[in-house]
Amino acid sequence: MPEDFDERVRALEAELRDVAAADADLERDAEVAERTRIERSRVDLADRFRGCTGTVDVVAVGGTHRRGEVADVGDGWVVLADPMTAGTEHLVRLDAVVSVRGLGRPAPLPPSPVPPQSVASVLRTWCRDRAQVRLALVDGSHVAGRADAAYADHVDVVDLSGELASVPYAALSVATR
Repeated sequence: MPEDFDERVRALEAELRDVAAADADLERDAEVAERTRIERSRVDLADRFRGCTGTVDVVAVGGTHRRGEVADVGDGWVVLADPMTAGTEHLVRLDAVVSVRGLGRPAPLPPSPVPPQSVASVLRTWCRDRAQVRLALVDGSHVAGRADAAYADHVDVVDLSGELASVPYAALSVATR
């Protein structure tokens, strides 16, 4: 009988160890899941675009659809290189993005003493190049012409008739050159 009792005690002790190990595993899994949620809460859309290695499909406010490979990412914008038309680029304001398909794992930007480029700085480059642009606006309308000048909060475009259109960046959904 004592032998049977000792076996029962050992079996109960083994069962308690298994329960304790399973409990520790569950606690660790819960901690890992919580840390993952916290890490993800720090990742923004720009980080997701930075980590992208393939082609993405973007839908922007106003119903504008653009497809391309991520060429550059900055402060509030992404440039997509159009795979169908060599040399065509789409500047998409991140706050105008409605949805994206094809994003990969995030790649957070390491801290840098150099401030990130703004939408205005990209458009200034296009103005310098006197690029022909097509601006898709958040209301679904479009402005097309030569990029003329980029200011602090708006860009000027000269259409084919020579008329100047000034477009606030807040109204811009996607700019294509």
